Amino acid sequence: MHEELTMLVDEIQNAVAQNARVAQNQAEYQRHYDSLVRRYDEAKERYTELEERISDRLSRRETLTMFIKTLKKQDGVLAEFDEILWSSLVESVTVNSRENIVFTFRDGTEIGTGIE
Repeated sequence: MHEELTMLVDEIQNAVAQNARVAQNQAEYQRHYDSLVRRYDEAKERYTELEERISDRLSRRETLTMFIKTLKKQDGVLAEFDEILWSSLVESVTVNSRENIVFTFRDGTEIGTGIE
């Protein structure tokens, strides 16, 4: 993906340089230039989306790794509430009403308990 962006930047720069050196039909040049810029913008958007997905997955992996480490430190089955374990698992709890509570976990998963 990075190579595609680099190639398109080179093509755009070459088109601009050629337009500066050689007399050519400006309408054709503009169409070609616009096409290259459009392709670059589309590739850049795909590249940015992929970067965000990779970042999100790395973040989730780190969160799950921390959670697993915390679980491994536990001796046997939990018999009582463990604040550290809870904090490593749950990002937030949103109370909308007595009947509607939403738990947001560190991996982004949300679970609602209520009836609206």
